Amino acid sequence: MALDLNMFYSSTLDERIEIVNNSGEYITRIKYFGYFINLYIVDGDFVEVYYNCHSNDIEDVEFLDPSEERLHLFTAFVDLSDLYRNI
Repeated sequence: MALDLNMFYSSTLDERIEIVNNSGEYITRIKYFGYFINLYIVDGDFVEVYYNCHSNDIEDVEFLDPSEERLHLFTAFVDLSDLYRNI
């Protein structure tokens, strides 16, 4: 089931954090313009959690459209080795 974006964006930051904590699967993290951005998959959709590098506070939780060019920044850090173990 895909993430309901209308519901997601009408939710508070705390509610979006709870959605990611309860339903998200952590993928990887990058550092980007003063933030650590954790990438999760929630119900088949990409979600970014923005942590301030200096305070480690969560400042935003956003849906990431798969066509977004920034998605390629995460790919260098994804470990695919488990996919090849049984080949």
